[in-house]
Amino acid sequence: MKPIELLLEKYWIVKEMDEDNYNKVRSELDEQTQGFIKEKLGYKMIANPYVIKLEKIPGKPQAFMGIQEFTNKLEYLFLCMILIYLETKSRKDQFILSQLIDYLQNLQTEMDLREVTIDFNLYSHRKSMVKVLKYIQELGFIKRYDGDENKFADHIENDVLYEVTGISKYFVRNFTSNISDCNLYTDIYEKEQLGLDQDKGIERRQRVYRRLFTENVVYPEDKDDLDFLYIKNYKNTIEQDVDRILDASLEVHKDGSYILLLDNQNFKNTFPNNKAISDVVLFFNTIIIEKMKNKEGTEQGIFVSELEFTKWIEETKNCYQDGFSKEFREKDVRELSSEVVAFMQEFDMVRYHVDKKEYEIMPIVFKMRGTYPKEFKDL
Repeated sequence: MKPIELLLEKYWIVKEMDEDNYNKVRSELDEQTQGFIKEKLGYKMIANPYVIKLEKIPGKPQAFMGIQEFTNKLEYLFLCMILIYLETKSRKDQFILSQLIDYLQNLQTEMDLREVTIDFNLYSHRKSMVKVLKYIQELGFIKRYDGDENKFADHIENDVLYEVTGISKYFVRNFTSNISDCNLYTDIYEKEQLGLDQDKGIERRQRVYRRLFTENVVYPEDKDDLDFLYIKNYKNTIEQDVDRILDASLEVHKDGSYILLLDNQNFKNTFPNNKAISDVVLFFNTIIIEKMKNKEGTEQGIFVSELEFTKWIEETKNCYQDGFSKEFREKDVRELSSEVVAFMQEFDMVRYHVDKKEYEIMPIVFKMRGTYPKEFKDL
């Protein structure tokens, strides 16, 4: 991968864990690409003897940008509290899990938490803690020296020995203002003003580039959407940048814009990808396209009832399951529907409207579909 692709793909590159890519970025990131990062994306890059990190701030926060491994607020809370604990430690310091647990319990009292009460006597809380410990090990915050945190999930008395690497201090970016009085992410979003230059032209340019490089698709909110108008007006310039930086192409349609990667490019959070659910969704898109031939929708998408949507998933299973992985062949329609919806929402292919119990089929669905080759059908 090119250095810019590594920086965009990975949260960061830790030298001790990935020295080859660390050295690749340090030696091969050219001035032209650095200029693009600074001028077009407005991103800052941290580079020191331990880690290289591109601070990827979204142009518009989206639900899928959360930590995919986490499933509840408690896990985010554990992460924040562990970060506070690690601030009290120096690089190479060691600690045992029971010490961390005691610290978190004391910190809970000091913080006067109201929404969540931590109780490590509960299996679910220990299981969430294990999930966070594994996550920060994968990122390189800590190294495990002895023990197994999985056993802690089974019983609170099981201990584990860890060593601090010191890179956790680079996890949270430096904010340009005090965010202690912020209650929602939108408060931070507004206060920081995305960290962009106050000149409206530069601000819009960097926001649009950020959206194209971090969102799966940029939809126009209405006919006067300024971000989308910018994409259309500066299509040629953006197209040249995308081709030069990623060897990819920019697709601009009246109902959405997105970056289309080459067949040999394999980023982690792209569609389609190597996950089995990705194939299922491609076939589901085929069913949707067939069903929608004579349906009319709004400028944004087409609405279908929850019942009808589920029936289409059942039809997809009946028509195409011979090529599904064993895992998805064995799922019932309810389980399959839940996973399909979650995956499609992550890529902004569908939006669920609770008040009407309807799904909004977004335009990107009609750009990608899946079919079996003739040889498969003849088997």
